[in-house]
Amino acid sequence: MRRNNRKQNIKKERIIMIASSAFVMAALTMTGVYMKENSVQNQDDGYSIDFTGVESQAEDSSQEIGDTLQRPHNSVTVPQGDGVVQDVPEDDLDYLPMEEAGSSMVQIPGLTDGILSEADVTSDEQVAMLEEQKANGKQTEGKEDKPQDSGSSEGSAVTPEPVREQLPTAVDQPAAEQSIFDQTMTEQPLLAEEQPVLEEPQEVRTLAFSSDQGLVKPVSGDILIPYSMDKTVYFTTLDQYKYNPATVYSVAEGTQVIACAEGRVASVFSNEEIGQAVTLDLGNGYQVVYGQLQALNVSEGEYVSPGQIIGSVAAPTIYYSLEGSNLYFLLEQDGAALDPQNLYF
Repeated sequence: MRRNNRKQNIKKERIIMIASSAFVMAALTMTGVYMKENSVQNQDDGYSIDFTGVESQAEDSSQEIGDTLQRPHNSVTVPQGDGVVQDVPEDDLDYLPMEEAGSSMVQIPGLTDGILSEADVTSDEQVAMLEEQKANGKQTEGKEDKPQDSGSSEGSAVTPEPVREQLPTAVDQPAAEQSIFDQTMTEQPLLAEEQPVLEEPQEVRTLAFSSDQGLVKPVSGDILIPYSMDKTVYFTTLDQYKYNPATVYSVAEGTQVIACAEGRVASVFSNEEIGQAVTLDLGNGYQVVYGQLQALNVSEGEYVSPGQIIGSVAAPTIYYSLEGSNLYFLLEQDGAALDPQNLYF
């Protein structure tokens, strides 16, 4: 099926080419008629075109197109030599015209390679051309066979290429040197970025605070605002009564604050009400919050012991500006506020 389609395409292309040639011939004929009618005088300067044979050529082209259209669709025109042309059915051909393998590489003597053979010589000019080609061929062979003269002139001297020094590789080295090379490569230490970073194991303590253990008082000072969750108490700066889940101690700025029990620093944070603050996890759901701090001596994840200095008292925030400097101390168990006064020992 594919072969038939290709044959049909070849037929169509041949018909189109012939029709195009006829159209060009007709156009040239019309141009000649137009020039004759308008009495165009042509000067014989070597570039004039003779249209006398155009009409006959156009008629021949038209006749050839008619013969092509009347030819059976399953036949192909094949030249037989001596000007004889024969229509051969396509099925009888072993190959399609113009599709022979390597047809694009066919060399035609005297046409594609510019070399004439003695059989192709038909005129004096071709004879001269053939003799010239033979003379050029002998000169070329003489140049190829002639050895290069080491003492030739400077113009024909060939500049030697510089010798590039090649570094020895592990393959080119002798066995003894190669073993030393391999040993040196294996003994080189790892780069700093390739060395594994060993993390120090974090300390882990079991925290299990209970009310029986008691608490160490975080600062020595009087209670400024007591813990009160059953009734409201008065806040001077805010000028209002409200519940107070923490105990506010009145102490001077810079007073040291200590850990009330063994615990782990769960968080370090800051807000507008209590300023810089630290949360200690005591275990069993107990935790304490220190507020109004400065100059912290602890960081998150660190364990502290009872009496260890956590930081110092800072200047009061705007929520306690009239009360003065103080320590905000909140004790909770499972999120519920407790009165620390009952746990001090």
